[in-house]
Parts: sequence; structure tokens; C-alpha cells
Amino acid sequence: MMEFLKQDFMNENETIGNNRNSILPESLNDTCTITETNGTYFCYCLIDKNHSGLWDFTAIRKWILNSSYEFQFDLKCVNFSKIALPWPIKAKNIDFVRVKSCTITGFFMDYGNPYIETIPDHLRVMDISNSVVLIGLQDLVTMVTNFKEVTEDYNCGNDKTLQTLIYTNVTYIYDMDEINSLEEGKSKNSEDEIIGAGSNMIANTRELDHRCSFNELKEIDQSTSTTKSRYFLSIQTELSTFPMLTFYNLSNTGQIEITKEFQTWWRFFPKMELLDLSYNVISTIDLDPSAYTWSTFKIKIDLRYNNITELSQEDLELLGSLPNVDVDIRYNPIHCECSDHMIELLEIIHDDTKWEAMGLHRYDYFKNMTCNLPDKLKGRKLSEITKSDISCPMFSATSPAPIIVLSICIVILIVIIILLTKFRKEIFILTYTRFHIILPCQPAEVSENKTYDAFVSYSSQDEEWVSKTFKELEASSQSDGYHQFRFCLHHRDFIPGKTIFDNVIDSVESSRHTVIILSKHFLQSHYCMYEFHEAFQQSIIERKRHMVVVLMENIPEGELPTDLKRCLKTFTYIRRDDSIFKDRLIFAMSHKGRKDAKSHSKNTVTDGLDNPVFSSSEKDVTLRLETSRPRHDDSVITLSQIVPDLVVGHNESKSNGYTIA
Repeated sequence: MMEFLKQDFMNENETIGNNRNSILPESLNDTCTITETNGTYFCYCLIDKNHSGLWDFTAIRKWILNSSYEFQFDLKCVNFSKIALPWPIKAKNIDFVRVKSCTITGFFMDYGNPYIETIPDHLRVMDISNSVVLIGLQDLVTMVTNFKEVTEDYNCGNDKTLQTLIYTNVTYIYDMDEINSLEEGKSKNSEDEIIGAGSNMIANTRELDHRCSFNELKEIDQSTSTTKSRYFLSIQTELSTFPMLTFYNLSNTGQIEITKEFQTWWRFFPKMELLDLSYNVISTIDLDPSAYTWSTFKIKIDLRYNNITELSQEDLELLGSLPNVDVDIRYNPIHCECSDHMIELLEIIHDDTKWEAMGLHRYDYFKNMTCNLPDKLKGRKLSEITKSDISCPMFSATSPAPIIVLSICIVILIVIIILLTKFRKEIFILTYTRFHIILPCQPAEVSENKTYDAFVSYSSQDEEWVSKTFKELEASSQSDGYHQFRFCLHHRDFIPGKTIFDNVIDSVESSRHTVIILSKHFLQSHYCMYEFHEAFQQSIIERKRHMVVVLMENIPEGELPTDLKRCLKTFTYIRRDDSIFKDRLIFAMSHKGRKDAKSHSKNTVTDGLDNPVFSSSEKDVTLRLETSRPRHDDSVITLSQIVPDLVVGHNESKSNGYTIA
């Protein structure tokens, strides 16, 4: 944090006595101590109950309007005494405001004040901590109802000059005196009124015709906060830009996941160097594997003191493949109980050659992490534990004792199984594509309401073949008796005006499958590789085989990226020169539902017989369902990020309906 945040304003060399009545209003003479250095007045104000409510930003702004000096205010309240501090804290000669342990009133006092539009951005540092913001219910209703009309100066505040934002342990509460008076008066339905006004709040926020550009902002600290909106981070990244932000602190804020905005941080925070998510309840290391391709800056992600209980081989491979990302997961409660992941982890830790080959030398501290469970291993380092310590059952490699009575039957069954297994893929495919029959041993698929049957990801060098092949499939599918195929081809179906990233994400999410046209040209395209990673992530989200790989040509294994190499080992790809190429492709993309099929749970994971185009080895891959969770983020970077906290928090509150928590 910047050094000047640590200075003590009461220990300056030159002190100006409180009898200098021209500097601040006389009511603050007994409250504020003023020092002057190089044309700047440092005002330290200790506000107790006797002076509660006397410090008024609006009055001070008017008092010092014609002063040639800069002003910096350091306010500390005793027992949460009151101060008046209206958003957006704009004054032509105040560049530093620090508030601790205060009750802030008049938050919407400057709403609709035309004078705000005439004040240039000037504030460099806003530091508010351990405080309460007192919100007037009627003021909030007025703000929410007319939010489409909010101006850029009022919404964005000091976005052109703000360098440091600290907003920790701040709670919003409603003015109970006002609420009690409303309940006694005519406004019985005030609560219904605010809920109705806030129902379209998020949509109205996204319809604002301006964006906030925080071109100087380098540090955001929102740690230890309890008032959160699930929509905050998505609104923040949609309506604001942060080209210079290097530090973002969301520690101790109840985060339960690494949100999508932080998984692809380079899109929204291109110069981020440190993301602090420590002291939360995050349980998985979810990062975009394409980070190495798109992010040019090294970043440290602090995940200490979270709820990460296991590390899989996939996690280690991901971390090793991102040399520009340093993830700190120390002090997490690792469970050292018998599991496939634990066995894989121990094998890698004890194999120095494999450890180095995976690029994990930066994570040597993993070996010194200690077990939290079971109790008998608690406190022991991972490097000191072997497979025998975790009480895994030892399976014998020798054949079981023969059963004499059933030996002949077993031999016959084995022969039959071998024959059926050898040709089962071709049997499933051809009985469906040639005779439209779904064999009984193949479960029906759950219907999905998607716009496209498949999004086709390909290099422009292969466009001629792709266009011909998939347009023929679209034209012939109806006449052959299949479901009418509809494919998303980027040269034909991408929406003009959208970014390539958004087009790719929308196309993948709105398609039942993504067909990867894998060629040497595909590997040379950054956008193709981005499309591959989005498709792979969608497979994990949907917990099914979303991705279909078409191999256009023989590609040496050494030329394949690690993720594609692993993908090809997991999925059986379709070769372009396969004798039943068209049948395999149609089978992979068709919806194979039965008329009498019962409804399945959305979260049902199909087994290896669902789609014989792919190998059954993929059953062993652990998939984690990505669910929609509240985003625990809060800030006052812009007004459009404050109000959702108030409105949504109010609607979701399960206490008295008035306190947002």
C-alpha cells in the first residue's frame, strides 16, 4: 500500500493552531488539528459524540472553495459518531479522504445537484474502513427509480484521478428513524415500493450510455466486507475499465469460487500483478488454461487460508502449464485420505523427474504442506507420506482363483464380450445412421434446448472444406430422416459488432456440441486455441461430451500443446479419411432420444456407452459441475456498483427487511 497512507497527520513539522478560523468552519475548531506542508493542509479530525454531525463535506467544500491550498482529511470517529459525506466526494481542492469508524450520513445528498457536473475530478485517495453508511429509504427509492438518468460525473465519481481505493468492513443500513416515521404515516408500502423500483435495477444499470474509465487507479482493497451483491463484479467489468490496476484485495469476503472475471483477468485487468483471495472458502483452483497465451504480465493469486482439500493431477498440470501465474495455496486443509487424487499427488511429489518435467519447481512448497485429515496424519508433511500411510487397499496383480463349475461359461462369455467390444462402436453407429435404431443397451440422451447442434471451430485455411462438408450435412439431414442439423460457422453466423471473445463464448454456450477441426493451421491460430479451451470448459460445465474432434491430418505428438495432447488421449477423435467418417460425425452430433424415455436429472452423468464415437476411458476423468453461485463482491468504485448492493441485498435479506447484511 502506498506509503503516504501510513503517515500520521498529527506529527507534521508545522502546526497551525485552531484559532486559524479562515481555514475550516469555526464549528470544527475543537475537532480538527491542521498542519501545513508545501501548500497542502493536512486536517486530522477526531470526532466524538459531542461533535457528532458537525463535520459536513458539503459545508467544507463551500468554505474552502476559493482557497489556493490543497486539502487532505483524516477522520476518526469515537463510537461511530456521524459525519456527512455525500457521494461522489467531489471538491476542486480535496485530494485525500480517509474515514475510520464513522457513521456516514447524507450519502445521496448530491444526487441531482448540477454543481457536481462543474467540479473536475480531483480525489486521488479514498479510504473508508470500519464504518456504517446510513441510507435514507426515500432517497434510495428516488435514486433507483430514476437511475437511467444518472450522469457520468455522478455515477463514476473521480474516475479520472482516483489512484487508491480502500473500502473495507463497510456496512449499509437504513435510517430506522425515517422508517418508523413512514410506518406511522401514509407510506405503508415503502418496502414494496423499493422492491418494485429495484426489480429492473440491474437491467437499467447496464443500459447506461457511459463507461467509467479508471485510468489512474492502481490499488483496490475491499477486504473484510459483509455487504455484497451477487451482480457486482459482472456490472463492474461491463461498465468500467481498469487499464492500470495492479492490486485487488478481496480477502475475507466470503468468496466461494474464483469468479469467471478473475479466471480471465487479462480481459478486464490487463496489468494485474496481485489478486488477494485469501481467508475465503474457495475449494477449487479454477483458472483459464489459455492464460499463458493471452496474459503478458506475471500475476500472483493468493489462495491461502481457503478450503482447498485436495489437489488432482489435472490441477498440477494446469499450474505447471502457466509459468506467468503464481498461485499460493499454503495453509489450506488438505485431506490425506485414500483417493485416486491423493495417490496421484503422492506419486508426483516423490518422483523428482516427473515433478520437474511438469514445470512444478515453483511449487516446491507443496511438499511441505501438511495434512489436516485424517487425525493420524494431521500435521505430517506430504513429502513424508507414502501410499501405505493413507491406508489404501492393496490389489493383487495375480489372477483370482478359478471357479471350476463356471469355467466353461466364463470362457464363452469372454469370447462373446471380446467380439462385441471389438465392433461395438461400429454397430452402434451404423444401426443408428443407416436404420435409425437406438440399441437397448445405449441410454437415451436428455433433450437440450440449444440454438445450434454444433459450433464449428476451424482455421480460415480449412474454410473451404468446412463450408462444403457442413452445408451438405445441413441440406441432407432432413431428407435422410434425421433431425435437421443447424451449425454455427463463424464466417456466416458470428454477430457483427460483438467482440470475437463474446461471439465465441455465446456460440459455444448455445450449441449442443463444439466440433474442433484439428489441423496444423488450427494449432497456429490463437483464436482457434481460445475456442478449444472454451469448448473444453463447456464440457466440464455440462458434465457431458460437448466436444467432437475431427483430425484433418497426421500431426506429430511433439507439435501438440499439452491440453490438446491430453484431450486426444481422453477422447477418441474422428479421422477425416475414416471410411465411415460421415456416419461417425452424424452419430456424434445427433440427439438420440427415445419416445418413451423417462426424464433424467439435469445433473446425470452418462457412461461410456452414451456416445461410442469416443473412448470409454473418459469415464475416469473427474468433472466438476460449475454452478451459479452468488458473487461476493462489494465496492464503491461507481454508483452503479453501490446501488445493486443496496437493492439486491434488501430483497435477499432474511432479517428485519431493512438491514442489508
